[in-house]
Amino acid sequence: MKKFAFLFLGIFLVSIVPLFSGGRQASTQAGTQSQVVVTPGNPSWGQDKTPYTLRWFVAYDWYGETWNPQVNLGNKKLLEETGISIEYSTGNTEKLNLLITTNDLPDMVTFDINATQRKLLEDGGVLLDLEELSARYAPDLNVPQSMKDWYRASDGKWYAVASYYYGPERSNPEFGGYYETQNKNFARIDILGQINMSLNDMKTKAGFLQALRTVKARNIQYNGKAVLPFIGANVSAFASQFGADLEDRSGNLLNVRRQSEYLEALLFMNTLFNEGLISDEEFTMSGQQRDQKIAAGEVFAAHPWTAVENARKALWNSDPNAKIMYIGPINGGDNGKKPILEAGTAGWTGTMITKNCRNPAKAIQFMSYMTTEEATIAVYYGTDGFDIINGAIVQKPEVKKAFAENYQAAKAKYIMDADFFCDWNIIVKYLNADPDALWYDINPLDTSLTVYDNKAFAWVNPDEGTDLDVIRVRINDYWDQQVPKMIMAKTADECRRLYQESLAQADALGMKDLDTFQNQKFKENKKRLGLTLAWPRNL
Repeated sequence: MKKFAFLFLGIFLVSIVPLFSGGRQASTQAGTQSQVVVTPGNPSWGQDKTPYTLRWFVAYDWYGETWNPQVNLGNKKLLEETGISIEYSTGNTEKLNLLITTNDLPDMVTFDINATQRKLLEDGGVLLDLEELSARYAPDLNVPQSMKDWYRASDGKWYAVASYYYGPERSNPEFGGYYETQNKNFARIDILGQINMSLNDMKTKAGFLQALRTVKARNIQYNGKAVLPFIGANVSAFASQFGADLEDRSGNLLNVRRQSEYLEALLFMNTLFNEGLISDEEFTMSGQQRDQKIAAGEVFAAHPWTAVENARKALWNSDPNAKIMYIGPINGGDNGKKPILEAGTAGWTGTMITKNCRNPAKAIQFMSYMTTEEATIAVYYGTDGFDIINGAIVQKPEVKKAFAENYQAAKAKYIMDADFFCDWNIIVKYLNADPDALWYDINPLDTSLTVYDNKAFAWVNPDEGTDLDVIRVRINDYWDQQVPKMIMAKTADECRRLYQESLAQADALGMKDLDTFQNQKFKENKKRLGLTLAWPRNL
């Protein structure tokens, strides 16, 4: 059904292009305006402060931002400096599909940058070229050229600003940025003190296991509740920590599920489960439930960062001694190979301006405002909540106190929750290296890691709705069902048997054909990036 739905959507998009006359008229009217000239102290977004309400659809059900300049300093500053207010609407991709098919797209849309809808919108001719708009109305739009080139559509135009994009222009020591991996472990520093171990002890497979075992053996408790030794059984992530490779010496893509390190990670998780170091709730808990456990201090160690960010801040605010600190990855597994870790460099969300936009000049100038270094930093430290001193971010004492006393109230006042334009390299460029700084605790510049740009590896799946994509989804669904069974197997031998059976069944479902397709896409990506080999161990 999904295949036919997307086929219909694609046909419908082609058929409705002539219906976007209102958007084209708005674009034409905006095109008659004079070109903006930017000089120091004269940003594009401040040259015309005529009030304008930007209609913005965000395709995430969980996104709950509301426009409130009376309370939120970020909203207030945006309105004062640009004249722009925002009318948010939210939903899922099904609602986005409805907006597309009914020609009811607002000024801007945001959704996953790798979603099928992006290509459908680009090919349907319903988006405005951001390169052309920025050249005319916002030449100070602050995004890397490599982002434009990577997301250039088949017609040669650029339509989407990607958040959390990493490009060579900024992921380097000269700019101050770097490729960041989410594949790293964290642990409570106060509990490590109780068991006479250190963060460095947990950088080895044996030390990591010893720490978890000791927490359980000593029945470590927090606020009267037993502390769970570990949460976050991500098999693929630990396979990478144990040294799994994703490209062979001849330049072919390797399926991580077939690598010996993947089985090693399964057996490691099987040990954790059988010794009671992870619970069976591991496979049924929602992200919110995980966060609640971590925020309540009921967890000793965790992976990954995305599952502990807000929860660790809540715990830290309630108990300054209960710090969840960065460990990094386990430094290799049984084969002695050093880990090579993925950096999700292509980005998270994509934000586009549609041809239904009533004032494209205002929309692109909003994007320019949001991509400034000041606005980017404010997403994390609060609008007017920090100073740059000696090249480092220093949060103002009164703002730091406000967050410590009531995090939610401070967030409502200082944080404009709109990091859909965020370039993380700008954040780390000014990162305060003070060990007591909240962000430094979870995001140190760990130069010991080997981190790779994952663009060539990440964009290899078949188009959504195709026959091969149906096979991919079927395999993934099957594998997701099998992984808990393998981890919860009663013995290591049973875990190995289930692993071999699962591989055979996945191949019967078509995984070899999928491997072949993905390898071809991988080679095309490398060619596009000017690479023959992409894996650091092969270079």
